[in-house]
Amino acid sequence: MRMNLIAYGGSIVVAFLTRKIFLDRLGAEFIGLSTTVNSLLGFLNLAELGVGTSIAYFLYKPLYDKDEDKINETISIMGYLYRLIGSFILGSGIVFSFFLPLFFDKADIPWGVIYYCFYAQIFCSLLSYFVNYKANTVFSADQRYYLITGYFQVTQFLQTIVQMLLALFTANFYIYITVTIVFAIVNSIILNWKFNRTYPNIKTNCSLGRIALKKRPEILVYVRRVFIHQIGGFINSNVMPLIMYGYASLTMVTYYANYALLNGKIGSLLGTALAGTNASVGNLIAEGNQEKTYQCFKELFSIKFFAMTFCSICLFQLNSAFISVWLGEKYVMSRLIVFLIVGDYLLTMLRDTTEQFLNGYGLKADVWVPASRVISLLFVVIAGYFYGMVGILAVPFLFQLFVLHLWKPYYLYHSGLHLEYRKYWRLFFLNCIPV
Repeated sequence: MRMNLIAYGGSIVVAFLTRKIFLDRLGAEFIGLSTTVNSLLGFLNLAELGVGTSIAYFLYKPLYDKDEDKINETISIMGYLYRLIGSFILGSGIVFSFFLPLFFDKADIPWGVIYYCFYAQIFCSLLSYFVNYKANTVFSADQRYYLITGYFQVTQFLQTIVQMLLALFTANFYIYITVTIVFAIVNSIILNWKFNRTYPNIKTNCSLGRIALKKRPEILVYVRRVFIHQIGGFINSNVMPLIMYGYASLTMVTYYANYALLNGKIGSLLGTALAGTNASVGNLIAEGNQEKTYQCFKELFSIKFFAMTFCSICLFQLNSAFISVWLGEKYVMSRLIVFLIVGDYLLTMLRDTTEQFLNGYGLKADVWVPASRVISLLFVVIAGYFYGMVGILAVPFLFQLFVLHLWKPYYLYHSGLHLEYRKYWRLFFLNCIPV
């Protein structure tokens, strides 16, 4: 928590300081380009299939038991799968790049910049599949997530400072993108150096992983379920900006991204502080003490409930005024749009503890939920056509409110905690009472 809060404090100051400079010197359209390219690459990263999340789940028990043979076997399976996935993403990215003119026909940005931005982000993404996967997964599963956060935030801090200075003095798109590549490589080198020092006995053998995967079919079953669940989160974070761009422009995507940045930075304060508890929950469940596990759930739920409702009320009341002072009056969006943005983020964060424990129990069999979210895309498109931004944002908000917040707690209490569902709502309403 200490490391995460220090890193968070530095990142939030830099993010708000540099956003104004980037918008003034590089333009809202270029920032919108970066956001949209990230969304496009999200389609390719769907090929990850949830392997990282799945492998982390299968590492909790061997890490708790200090079973190095099982750890090496599991990581080798991940290395084999990630090599296949990374190769597929690289090939698909090259093919996908031929269709970029169809996506950015309205953009007033040189094509060289668009292609360089696209391939640079593919390169940074591939580092996770070929180089960083061991460190990211093992550190997270072994309750050492603070190391990932520390190294990443330091390199991100330095990267943003360098980009800010270069934007001030050069306003060159190519240099800005090149800095991103350089610092991605630096972060990868540092992270893997620390991993090799911390876990000298953990080695990856892709040939061993290919053989071991045949003996452990339960991994592929779990991967398929996690993949389907990841589609839901992907739709909210990657498809929505594309739909906005389809109905509006890169500039409108930037306006939305400004609010998302503000909400994300403020709302992630608690999430960042407690990020390391994900692995702690997995290890706690591995101990098999059901009473202790439920007590931990209630404590985490109450902490996040209070903090997120407080932050969301403040965001709804203050973020438009903040953006007006920070970036200018032209970047302010309507009150209803702000309510939907903040409301959707609040619902996501209130569901975080439930999802955390569902992941710890490995409960992913409810694949109908993300499937229904894909169907809801049709309603997003229809609502966007008739009501614009309000319609695009209203559908995900209502889906969360009437589907996810009713089903997910029931699934956890019924199949994980093995408690009566009414106990969840008792806990929920107790936290609603001001004291």
